[in-house]
Amino acid sequence: MGLEDDILIERFLRSELSDEERNQFLKRLDIDEVFKEQFIIEKQLFESLNEESWSFIENLQTKEIEEYTQLFRSEEGVRMKKTFSEVNDIYKKENKVKKRRVFYISGIAAAVLLLLTLNLYNGSDSTNYYSDYIMMNELPSFVDRSETTDKQDLVAAESYFKEKKYEEALSVLNKVSSPELKDGNYYVYKAIALMELNKYKEAETTLNSLINSDLLDAPKGYWYKALLFVKSKETEKAKKELNTLIAKSDYKQKEAKELLEKLE
Repeated sequence: MGLEDDILIERFLRSELSDEERNQFLKRLDIDEVFKEQFIIEKQLFESLNEESWSFIENLQTKEIEEYTQLFRSEEGVRMKKTFSEVNDIYKKENKVKKRRVFYISGIAAAVLLLLTLNLYNGSDSTNYYSDYIMMNELPSFVDRSETTDKQDLVAAESYFKEKKYEEALSVLNKVSSPELKDGNYYVYKAIALMELNKYKEAETTLNSLINSDLLDAPKGYWYKALLFVKSKETEKAKKELNTLIAKSDYKQKEAKELLEKLE
C-alpha cells in the first residue's frame, strides 16, 4: 500500500470523507483483503491514541490484560496518553504525507512503549506481589456467627465479597452496628474491598482503626496495610509496615520476611 491509501484510511477514521467517498471506501473493504488488513491495523493504532477508546486492549479478556487496562486508565496511563496526543498535535500543522507518517510512527511508538510497560509491570514491579500475597480465599468466614441481624449482614457482605461485588459488600458492612462483631476480620474484609476499588485512603483509615484497637487481630492491620502500599506502589511505606509487623507480632512472619526481601 502507498501513502495515498494511508491518508485515505486516516481521513475515513477522522470522518473527513464525503458520503460518496465513504461508500467507495466501504465497498473496497469488502473486496480488497490487503486493504482491509491494513485498515484494521490502522484503526487499532488510531484508537490506541484516542483519549476515550482503547478497544484493542479492552477486547482482550485475559486476567493480565484486564489488570493492564486498569493501569492504563490510572494516572500514569492518562499522562502517557496525554503525551502521545500532544506529540500528534505538534505535527498536525505539517502536510498530509508527513502527518500520515508521523501518526503511523507515533502509533508504533505507543505500541512499543505499551509493551515495555507491560513487561515492567509483569516483571520487576512490586504491584504484582499484592495479588500474590492477598490470598482472599484464606479469609475466615462469617457464617458461624450467632444468629443476629448484624450477623446476617456479615454473611451477606461475605457473599458479595466472594462475587467481587465490592461496592455492595461495603454497603452491607457499613450497616453493621454491633461493636462485638467489628472484629479483625470485619476490618480486613472492609479494607480489602476498599483496596480492590482503589480507594486507598479509606482502606488505610480502616486498617489504622484495626491497628489502634485493642483487638487480638490488631497486628493483621500491619500486614494488610503493607499490601495496600504495595498495590498503591508506595514501596518504602510497605517495607516500613512489614518491619513493624516483624518486630511486633508473629502474624505472617514468614510471608512478611519473604515479601520484604522481594521489595528490597
